[in-house]
Amino acid sequence: MTSLRREPSLLLALLVVTGLVLLFIVYPQVRVVATPGGSGYADFFSGGSWVRPLQNSLSVTALSTTTAVLLGFVYAYAMVYTDMRGKPFFRLVGILPLLSPPFVVAAAYILLFGPRGIITYHVFGQSPNILGLFGIWGVQTIAFFPFSYQLIADVLSRSDARLEQAARNLGAGPWQVFRSVTLPLTRPGLGAAILTTAIYVLEDFGNPALIGGLYTVLPTQAYGLISGFGDLSGAAAVSTILLGLALVIYVAKLRLDGGRQYVTVSGKASSIPRPPVPRWVSWAAFIACSLCALVILLVYGTLVVSALTLAFPTNLGFTTQHFEYVGAHSLSLRNTLVYGLVAATLSGIFAVLAAFLVERGRWRGRRVLDFLLIMPAAVPGLFFGLGYATAFNEQWLDWVDRGALITISMIFWNIPVGYQAAVAGLRQIDRSIDEAATSLGASGLRTFRDVLVPMLGGSVRVGFTTTFVRAVTTLSVVIFLFTTQSTTATITIFQLVGDFNWGGATAFTVADVGMAIIALVVIAVLGRGRVSLGAARG
Repeated sequence: MTSLRREPSLLLALLVVTGLVLLFIVYPQVRVVATPGGSGYADFFSGGSWVRPLQNSLSVTALSTTTAVLLGFVYAYAMVYTDMRGKPFFRLVGILPLLSPPFVVAAAYILLFGPRGIITYHVFGQSPNILGLFGIWGVQTIAFFPFSYQLIADVLSRSDARLEQAARNLGAGPWQVFRSVTLPLTRPGLGAAILTTAIYVLEDFGNPALIGGLYTVLPTQAYGLISGFGDLSGAAAVSTILLGLALVIYVAKLRLDGGRQYVTVSGKASSIPRPPVPRWVSWAAFIACSLCALVILLVYGTLVVSALTLAFPTNLGFTTQHFEYVGAHSLSLRNTLVYGLVAATLSGIFAVLAAFLVERGRWRGRRVLDFLLIMPAAVPGLFFGLGYATAFNEQWLDWVDRGALITISMIFWNIPVGYQAAVAGLRQIDRSIDEAATSLGASGLRTFRDVLVPMLGGSVRVGFTTTFVRAVTTLSVVIFLFTTQSTTATITIFQLVGDFNWGGATAFTVADVGMAIIALVVIAVLGRGRVSLGAARG
């Protein structure tokens, strides 16, 4: 990157990015973390009530991250490298867990595999106890593998096939090529996938709250301290522990990367196809993806059936009355769509620009900004929203619309996914491409806009997609921010679950998921249209 002193526009961009990060990420959390004070922290840590939840959180994070990343890698490898059939179907199924509130999916999981589950009891006659560690592990694996799948697939799809073809031409077998060429080139994506998945698993509240039983993790302990005892001081102390764990995960990510370079995009066009994988690998990938898709479809099938029956599973009489309730309360769905689209667009732009400034920069303090940009993923959404409610609940800010505040919170809470994807993409792009544009007279920002952004199309799509689906399914971030006019679909679903209106809750979930899918399909079609128009003009 050109020196900041020689390009005031880059310096201005850096100052704007840093200022927004400090205002909308650091300041709200400082307000919450500072709540206990020195004596409050001393009393909390001396009590020792945090030890067992901490151990449980570490166990769940290690197990769920391992299986979610492994499943995500298998899924991504199958989509990019194999010639198995049905890839469009599997790609759609692979993002379904992102499109619904986790606590509703966990409830469907209980209906399917619980002690009186449709599968476990009514089919196999078994009554397993899925509450606790193994229940959380299973649900979180399915819920969070799409994050690692998208990040890894993005890296795999942009790797240079010539390297693998050259290894095959030199006599290397398929396994040796995979082990010595393919796998090392995916390390940026694997590192981002492990980091992102681990932090999301660590801070997840919905799944452990519903399926954890007496197995308390840090987020559920924090929520219990507020809802059960009104202990904001203790809850803030738990949030601080989560932030500390996020720092540990980030340091581990730096050691994993090891300072190596992973350039696979050099600016030279290549039409060489990827080496074919053995037939048995394609079949194994197909079986693995099919089993994963079967579990996901069972969960969502349960939601759809429940939304269309009188009282699932005891009364399976067909009805549409649950969707009539959805129609009468469509304001929350409309708000969810608007907030999600605006947040996804602005978050994607901000994340890619921030990644460019950090990854291509040579200025002091960029690693601090790097950590601050991934920190929101470590902050429980409950406290991220509480931070906004605390920091911006000032009389002189009464003019700020709560819908705008909810949108801003969604933008900055979801920054880490798009940011990590963009960083992984930039590490694969040779710096000589930047230098070539600079030598032709392009400024740093113009090089970013005209050269790098088009090459980071996959990373931008990852950031936009994940931000949108998380924005339309988040509950914890908005629970302290919504009003009657700015309520969201997840708030309505949560209230229906609390009222034991399972039919209404599942109908709202189906409507929310359907709305998200339609929006993503329309966006994808419009994106293809722009590409086709640009190609025609060219």
